Amino acid sequence: MSNSGEKHIELSVELAHDFRDGGEDNLLVVNSGNHHQIFEKIKDANHAHTITWTLTGNASGGEFCALDEADNPGFLWLVRTPREKIFHKLHLIGKTKLTIHNHHYDKSSEGLWQYQLFARFGGKVYGVPLTFCCGGMNSPNPSIKNT
Repeated sequence: MSNSGEKHIELSVELAHDFRDGGEDNLLVVNSGNHHQIFEKIKDANHAHTITWTLTGNASGGEFCALDEADNPGFLWLVRTPREKIFHKLHLIGKTKLTIHNHHYDKSSEGLWQYQLFARFGGKVYGVPLTFCCGGMNSPNPSIKNT
Protein backbone atom coordinates (compact mmCIF):
# COMPACT_ATOMS: atom_id res chain seq x y z
CA MET A 1 0.00 0.00 0.00
CA SER A 2 1.34 3.45 -0.85
CA ASN A 3 1.04 6.70 1.09
CA SER A 4 -2.13 7.56 -0.82
CA GLY A 5 -3.92 4.51 0.62
CA GLU A 6 -4.62 2.51 -2.51
CA LYS A 7 -4.87 -1.28 -2.35
CA HIS A 8 -3.77 -3.61 -5.11
CA ILE A 9 -5.37 -6.99 -4.62
CA GLU A 10 -5.14 -10.20 -6.61
CA LEU A 11 -7.96 -12.70 -6.35
CA SER A 12 -7.57 -16.29 -7.48
CA VAL A 13 -10.38 -17.82 -9.52
CA GLU A 14 -10.61 -21.60 -9.60
CA LEU A 15 -13.17 -24.19 -10.59
CA ALA A 16 -15.12 -26.08 -7.96
CA HIS A 17 -14.18 -29.29 -9.86
CA ASP A 18 -11.54 -30.01 -12.50
CA PHE A 19 -13.15 -29.26 -15.89
CA ARG A 20 -11.51 -32.34 -17.43
CA ASP A 21 -13.77 -34.47 -15.23
CA GLY A 22 -16.77 -33.17 -17.22
CA GLY A 23 -20.08 -32.37 -15.68
CA GLU A 24 -22.42 -29.47 -16.23
CA ASP A 25 -22.60 -28.43 -12.58
CA ASN A 26 -19.14 -26.87 -12.36
CA LEU A 27 -18.70 -23.25 -11.31
CA LEU A 28 -16.07 -20.59 -10.69
CA VAL A 29 -14.97 -19.88 -7.12
CA VAL A 30 -13.41 -16.48 -6.36
CA ASN A 31 -10.67 -16.27 -3.71
CA SER A 32 -11.61 -19.64 -2.14
CA GLY A 33 -15.03 -18.20 -1.28
CA ASN A 34 -13.65 -15.09 0.48
CA HIS A 35 -15.00 -12.92 -2.29
CA HIS A 36 -16.30 -9.79 -0.53
CA GLN A 37 -13.72 -7.02 -0.92
CA ILE A 38 -13.92 -3.79 1.10
CA PHE A 39 -12.10 -0.58 0.14
CA GLU A 40 -11.59 2.63 2.08
CA LYS A 41 -11.34 6.04 0.45
CA ILE A 42 -8.06 6.96 -1.22
CA LYS A 43 -6.47 10.20 -0.05
CA ASP A 44 -5.29 11.24 -3.52
CA ALA A 45 -7.80 11.32 -6.40
CA ASN A 46 -4.93 10.65 -8.84
CA HIS A 47 -4.59 7.11 -7.49
CA ALA A 48 -6.88 4.07 -7.63
CA HIS A 49 -7.34 0.70 -6.01
CA THR A 50 -6.80 -2.16 -8.45
CA ILE A 51 -8.45 -5.54 -8.41
CA THR A 52 -7.06 -8.37 -10.52
CA TRP A 53 -8.74 -11.74 -10.94
CA THR A 54 -6.49 -14.58 -12.13
CA LEU A 55 -7.50 -18.04 -13.32
CA THR A 56 -5.30 -20.31 -11.18
CA GLY A 57 -4.98 -23.93 -10.11
CA ASN A 58 -7.46 -26.17 -11.91
CA ALA A 59 -8.76 -23.13 -13.84
CA SER A 60 -5.37 -22.05 -15.24
CA GLY A 61 -6.07 -23.91 -18.50
CA GLY A 62 -9.13 -21.75 -19.22
CA GLU A 63 -9.63 -18.21 -20.40
CA PHE A 64 -11.90 -15.39 -19.31
CA CYS A 65 -14.70 -14.81 -21.81
CA ALA A 66 -14.46 -11.65 -23.91
CA LEU A 67 -15.78 -8.60 -22.08
CA ASP A 68 -18.20 -7.85 -24.92
CA GLU A 69 -19.53 -11.40 -25.27
CA ALA A 70 -23.33 -11.16 -25.38
CA ASP A 71 -24.36 -14.22 -23.34
CA ASN A 72 -21.39 -14.69 -21.02
CA PRO A 73 -19.19 -11.60 -20.70
CA GLY A 74 -15.98 -12.13 -18.74
CA PHE A 75 -17.19 -9.59 -16.15
CA LEU A 76 -20.75 -8.46 -15.42
CA TRP A 77 -22.20 -6.14 -12.77
CA LEU A 78 -25.27 -7.62 -11.08
CA VAL A 79 -28.47 -5.82 -10.04
CA ARG A 80 -26.97 -2.31 -9.90
CA THR A 81 -24.29 -0.90 -12.13
CA PRO A 82 -21.97 1.64 -10.48
CA ARG A 83 -21.66 5.15 -11.87
CA GLU A 84 -19.06 5.40 -14.62
CA LYS A 85 -16.67 7.58 -12.61
CA ILE A 86 -16.06 4.89 -9.97
CA PHE A 87 -14.69 1.90 -11.90
CA HIS A 88 -12.40 2.36 -14.90
CA LYS A 89 -10.09 0.43 -17.17
CA LEU A 90 -11.77 -2.98 -17.02
CA HIS A 91 -9.61 -5.08 -19.32
CA LEU A 92 -8.20 -8.52 -19.94
CA ILE A 93 -4.47 -9.13 -19.53
CA GLY A 94 -3.83 -12.10 -21.77
CA LYS A 95 -6.43 -14.82 -21.35
CA THR A 96 -6.18 -15.58 -17.64
CA LYS A 97 -6.18 -12.16 -15.94
CA LEU A 98 -8.87 -9.53 -15.63
CA THR A 99 -8.32 -6.17 -13.93
CA ILE A 100 -10.29 -3.06 -12.96
CA HIS A 101 -9.44 0.25 -11.27
CA ASN A 102 -11.60 1.44 -8.37
CA HIS A 103 -11.59 5.25 -7.97
CA HIS A 104 -12.98 5.65 -4.45
CA TYR A 105 -11.97 8.98 -2.97
CA ASP A 106 -15.15 10.63 -1.69
CA LYS A 107 -18.67 9.92 -0.42
CA SER A 108 -20.09 9.83 -3.97
CA SER A 109 -18.20 6.60 -4.69
CA GLU A 110 -19.48 4.71 -1.64
CA GLY A 111 -21.62 1.64 -2.26
CA LEU A 112 -21.84 -2.11 -2.65
CA TRP A 113 -21.74 -3.78 -6.06
CA GLN A 114 -22.05 -7.46 -6.85
CA TYR A 115 -20.51 -9.01 -9.93
CA GLN A 116 -20.29 -12.22 -11.90
CA LEU A 117 -17.36 -13.72 -13.84
CA PHE A 118 -17.39 -16.14 -16.79
CA ALA A 119 -14.54 -18.24 -18.21
CA ARG A 120 -14.29 -20.75 -21.04
CA PHE A 121 -12.74 -24.20 -20.72
CA GLY A 122 -12.63 -25.99 -24.04
CA GLY A 123 -16.16 -25.69 -25.40
CA LYS A 124 -17.81 -25.05 -22.02
CA VAL A 125 -18.41 -21.79 -20.18
CA TYR A 126 -18.58 -21.72 -16.39
CA GLY A 127 -19.41 -18.77 -14.19
CA VAL A 128 -19.73 -17.61 -10.64
CA PRO A 129 -23.22 -18.77 -9.65
CA LEU A 130 -25.89 -16.10 -9.41
CA THR A 131 -27.92 -16.19 -6.20
CA PHE A 132 -30.81 -13.86 -5.39
CA CYS A 133 -31.02 -12.86 -1.73
CA CYS A 134 -31.46 -9.91 0.60
CA GLY A 135 -28.65 -8.25 2.53
CA GLY A 136 -25.51 -7.02 0.77
CA MET A 137 -22.53 -8.56 2.56
CA ASN A 138 -24.52 -11.69 3.45
CA SER A 139 -24.98 -12.43 -0.25
CA PRO A 140 -23.08 -15.37 -1.70
CA ASN A 141 -22.38 -13.26 -4.81
CA PRO A 142 -18.87 -11.77 -5.05
CA SER A 143 -18.89 -8.07 -4.22
CA ILE A 144 -16.90 -4.85 -4.02
CA LYS A 145 -17.79 -2.44 -1.21
CA ASN A 146 -16.51 1.13 -0.98
CA THR A 147 -16.86 2.50 2.57
